[in-house]
Amino acid sequence: MREPEPGTIRRARAGDLAAFESLVRDYQADVWRFAYHLTRNRATADDVTQEAFLKAYRSLGTFRGDAKFSSWLLRITHNCAIDAFRRARREGPVPDDVLAGLAVERPQGSAEDRLRIAQAVRRLSPELREPFVVIEVLGFSYEEASTILGVRLGTVKSRMHRARAALARTLTEEEAAGEV
Repeated sequence: MREPEPGTIRRARAGDLAAFESLVRDYQADVWRFAYHLTRNRATADDVTQEAFLKAYRSLGTFRGDAKFSSWLLRITHNCAIDAFRRARREGPVPDDVLAGLAVERPQGSAEDRLRIAQAVRRLSPELREPFVVIEVLGFSYEEASTILGVRLGTVKSRMHRARAALARTLTEEEAAGEV
């Protein structure tokens, strides 16, 4: 994920709406994709994306530049997704969209392979899926994932190890069972 020009952030912090719109255009797809992987629901991902940008706009003055802008924005997205999950739990079950998810992310491999991987990733617990998506799908480093997810670096490393092991086990079991 490419970082914005410092001048764009500076202008947006000063209230330049065109500069903020530029940030939205640059990051909207990545924020939505992250929100979708967290919520597993298209409509909820739309809502989370909108809420994240609204909160980012309102909080832009608090962005100090200690972390990358993209990390700061995805941390806001993560928090909005958690809020949406809590609201949904109070309101009842949220239907799960049928979507291949990662099948769109990585063009290599056959469509069937990408679908199998996407389905295996979707079956991971949120605790394991979140760092996997941030690192493997969105391309952030472990340190950046730690900032985005609000957990220690060691926790990110441990969860990534467990996520990869779970994915390997799931995909191997499917192959052994002849589901491929």
